[in-house]
Amino acid sequence: MADFVILRDSTAYNIILGRKTINDLGAAISTKLLVMKFITDDRSVGSLRGDLETAVACDHASLSLRKKSKEASGVFLADLDARVDDKPRPEPEADLEKFRVGEEDDKFTFINRNLPHEIKEPLMEMIRANADLFAWTPADMPGIDPQLMSHHLAVKAGAKPVAQRRRKMSQERAEEVAKQTASLLEAGFIRELDYSTWLSNVVLVKKHNGRWRMCVDYSDLNKACPKDCYPLPNIDALVDAAAGYSRSLCG
Repeated sequence: MADFVILRDSTAYNIILGRKTINDLGAAISTKLLVMKFITDDRSVGSLRGDLETAVACDHASLSLRKKSKEASGVFLADLDARVDDKPRPEPEADLEKFRVGEEDDKFTFINRNLPHEIKEPLMEMIRANADLFAWTPADMPGIDPQLMSHHLAVKAGAKPVAQRRRKMSQERAEEVAKQTASLLEAGFIRELDYSTWLSNVVLVKKHNGRWRMCVDYSDLNKACPKDCYPLPNIDALVDAAAGYSRSLCG
């Protein structure tokens, strides 16, 4: 049995299944092939197949409904979760204790101060024993060899390259951009180009610890790429795999 929320509104989809229902069905989904396989009552394997053109049309219709209807634009997947009312979502503990992971003082993380001693000490030792798994600088994340796997952008054939106008920054932000860019160059994450068909400004966002996070404004590039109508199944698999554990680590 599954609980559903019925909407009296125009929507592009007849039904939306959440992860809980999919897990209860024991279903395996391939978004690339638009196939869902599941175990039937007689223990055989059943299949549901979708149509690519219909899926794309539904996505476009959903976007169109959000633009045309204020009521439809306020409906999000989070609002359709029937478990929110009776099962509040977990919140991180605010009372945290900082402890050093590596040999240097700047290599640290946080742990709940209120954990029992018999749990906290083994957990801290386990984290210290696996200190090599932490990435403190971009150089600690060498990535994947391009000869093994490379990613390319599916830019539309008729898209016109856009070079954004340079945005002015304060002295503090300019120095931070130069610092972070130098670290990325040193790690081999980026390389310098004299002539580029696409140019995007960097944007600095203040983090909760007072440091800066450097982002890139890819809005023009995103507009020139076809929209992906399908979810990221790997993220769902990671979330489901982490469920049921009494403790978890957050980066």
